[in-house]
Amino acid sequence: MSEIGRSAKCARPAQEATLPGIQIGELLVQQGVLTQQQVEHILQVQKASHRPFGDLAERLFGVSQEAVEDAWVQQYIRLAGVVDLQQLQIDEACLRIINRRQAWQFHLLPTGRSPQNLNLATDAGSLVRAVNFASRKLDEPVCFLIAERAQLREFLMRHYPVPDCMAAFSEQL
Repeated sequence: MSEIGRSAKCARPAQEATLPGIQIGELLVQQGVLTQQQVEHILQVQKASHRPFGDLAERLFGVSQEAVEDAWVQQYIRLAGVVDLQQLQIDEACLRIINRRQAWQFHLLPTGRSPQNLNLATDAGSLVRAVNFASRKLDEPVCFLIAERAQLREFLMRHYPVPDCMAAFSEQL
């Protein structure tokens, strides 16, 4: 299953679920990566090929994988928002799903379960790596919660303590 396809939708209040999203193509135009005409061309090709927009942008116009990933992260944040980890009750049993190295390497904090999925907190800069890790190593649907990086590091230190030098090293990952 694809990395993104494995990520189950998070339970969101009804009024939030109806907020309009922004398409990746629009984000790439805003970032100056594609023109509106290029987006329209990709959409036409996508109708016939049923390929992901980002894949077609890479193939047809040489858009870098990083630009597509950055647009996807921005899209996800606009749809899901940013959580305050202080407002969550961390399920201690879920913390055992990953080990300390994995938590720091992928900036990942299991927070709890909903009936449909495991909830994992990460930060915007680590989302792509966290999705890749979860899709390969966790055998259940997951929902990613986006937290501010400094707060996530504070919670990682609380639940997966490491020496300060190791925490500083993880910043480079």
